[in-house]
Amino acid sequence: MTKYSEVFEFVLALCRNYKFDKIFKDYGINALETTLLPYMKIAIGQLKIENYKKDLTQYDDEIRKFLILLDDADKLILAKHMLIAYLSSQVFDILQMQLHLQDGDFKTYAESNNLNAKQNALTILEEKANRDIIKSGYNDYQW
Repeated sequence: MTKYSEVFEFVLALCRNYKFDKIFKDYGINALETTLLPYMKIAIGQLKIENYKKDLTQYDDEIRKFLILLDDADKLILAKHMLIAYLSSQVFDILQMQLHLQDGDFKTYAESNNLNAKQNALTILEEKANRDIIKSGYNDYQW
């Protein structure tokens, strides 16, 4: 069995997020895990849609563990998809879009650049994560 925290460590290693750091500092690991849990479930759903080789739907939220053993490659792919889910939520932040549309010139320019940078990061991460899934599928194929 694999602990959720093992996957969350990969998420934190892949990105520097001050919101996550503050949650951990102020409220501890349980609060951070609670914050990351929805993104993990979105990622699991997305990987199921993409026919990922392992069934990641075998988990227990009470003990915060997967009921299967995940290797580092599985954890990394899941972590990347969690980041895709998180970045997607940031890109589609309606309040941020409203600030971009309604505020003064300088703030609009800064918000626009911020939104564009997040969109570019999301696109690059999606491409890398999809390549990882394809590669992992080929590794299991018997030639």
